[in-house]
Amino acid sequence: MKKLIVLALAAASIVPAQAQKWNFGVEAGYVHNTLAVEEFTATARSGFKAGAIAELMLAENVSFESGLAFIRKGATISLVDVGYGYSHIHSIKFKEMNYLQIPLMVGYNFKLGNHFSIKPEVGGYYAVGVGGHALVSGTNTLGFPYEGRVETFSGSDIVSPETPPYRPSHRNDGGLAFALNVNYRHFGVKAEYDLGLATTTFNGNGKQRTLSVSLVYRIF
Repeated sequence: MKKLIVLALAAASIVPAQAQKWNFGVEAGYVHNTLAVEEFTATARSGFKAGAIAELMLAENVSFESGLAFIRKGATISLVDVGYGYSHIHSIKFKEMNYLQIPLMVGYNFKLGNHFSIKPEVGGYYAVGVGGHALVSGTNTLGFPYEGRVETFSGSDIVSPETPPYRPSHRNDGGLAFALNVNYRHFGVKAEYDLGLATTTFNGNGKQRTLSVSLVYRIF
């Protein structure tokens, strides 16, 4: 991610100032998220995102885009059956994995006429976890089923003295990002897919897989 930032700044610095133009806007939309896990299985959960975007136009059609968004991800890791003595974890339902996310994308704008345009983008993202909770279920040391709530990123190590420890998820996440924008004047629709490269969850070494569709309004 640091290399992408350095390359973006270097590219921007060699473009004449008169050829640069800034655009600012807001976006909000739907998130469909799951985890790529080892050994176990994961199912997706729905979430949302909302944030601000900043776009630097270089020359006529090339752009760099960044911003800051609040994004809620989530997923359920099932059939974990992780044993600690006589207690077991059968599933971890990440109901809320809340992040502040910064994208860095480069795009090329294809003008279609009548104020319509299409802009594919590619780049990366960095996200830091800021909160959320998960439901951990399994059987305790007495053989009884249990379900307990824990904090996603900084929760208690155990749900109760009779249940196995829960390992909080890693706060830092990052990876590759791919997007397609369809724009009309100040309005747009953006579809984005984020391919997480960082290990997010302890159980299953889960990596984020995020599809989002957002409405965009460019203020100026």
